[in-house]
Amino acid sequence: MSVGEVKATLRAAIEAARQGRRVFDQAVSDAQAATGTASAILHGSEHEHVNATHQALAAAKAEVEPTRRRFGRIADTASDYLNHLG
Repeated sequence: MSVGEVKATLRAAIEAARQGRRVFDQAVSDAQAATGTASAILHGSEHEHVNATHQALAAAKAEVEPTRRRFGRIADTASDYLNHLG
């Protein structure tokens, strides 16, 4: 693989990471809207499935920022490497 091919591959990877973050952000937004609606409907329920769902959603929410940072780090690291290649 030539340096030019490596650079093209890195550019594609950077764009894929940025696009992945945009798609992820939209999914998070959609999930937050759906979760808000579900929480309003299920407010006050003590059913075990509702409680388990609330716990699962809280665990998923805790992973949002770390996942967003991973997308950013991928793009940053690939960009740094691309810059080092000249």
